[in-house]
Amino acid sequence: MRKVTKFVQLTDTHIVREGELAYGVVNTAEYLERAVKVINGLLEYIGPIDGVVVTGDLADFGAAEEYQRFKELIKPLKFPVFVLPGNHDNREQMRTAFDFTNETGPLNAHVKFGDCHLITLDSLVTGSPHGLLTDKTLDWLKCELGELGNEPVSIALHHPPFVTGIGHMDRQRLRNSEQFLNIVAQHKGAKQVICGHVHRHITYFDKRCPIVISPSPAHAVALDHRENGPSDFTLEPGGILLHTLIPETRDYCFRSEFVPVSPFKGPYSFGL
Repeated sequence: MRKVTKFVQLTDTHIVREGELAYGVVNTAEYLERAVKVINGLLEYIGPIDGVVVTGDLADFGAAEEYQRFKELIKPLKFPVFVLPGNHDNREQMRTAFDFTNETGPLNAHVKFGDCHLITLDSLVTGSPHGLLTDKTLDWLKCELGELGNEPVSIALHHPPFVTGIGHMDRQRLRNSEQFLNIVAQHKGAKQVICGHVHRHITYFDKRCPIVISPSPAHAVALDHRENGPSDFTLEPGGILLHTLIPETRDYCFRSEFVPVSPFKGPYSFGL
């Protein structure tokens, strides 16, 4: 029997060592604690959540202590948590901290919760801010998608495969985006690509697949579309995304909702 499947996307938490602030300004641990409370608090209002996926930059410097602190901070979550690396992460430290099954190579994974397949891809290029999917990863993805038939799939990676308009971030995007999206296009079932990296909620409707970037629960990359805009960040309200796989009459569809994690007033009755 087909069911509604719900999962949360969390990204770019940039956890640092105890007593430190990211960029000397941001208490990222406090923002992550707040996000965890919000995620657990959603249960009363939306029903069960099947999992949480963290789309990279878990840590700020990729240190073992940062990953241990991240794990302590997310321990109160009541659901399975799946992670993948971003450009701030350290692949080998993550492999140790999160018990990935492969002992070498990219940290790619394929899991299923509810009726949704989740494929997580490793786009980390060690020592560089941009992303790249290796030939091995692309071949593996093509094989995994080929075995799914028409089953629904959410494909998660850190670096977005499209231009956002924020120049300094676009220079750090996924370098082999066309190769990646052409493989995704071959899947005939319901699909979406979910990313992080840009610290802003951005949706992109490529004819091959809808793509969505989740904001960070902490700092945001400043919205600046000027050609030579500076590399700045702001402390505007952060958030997470709630993704829902909905069974339609003949197929499935995905719905994605922004959920703020900063405090706000309400709810108030409309009085109806």
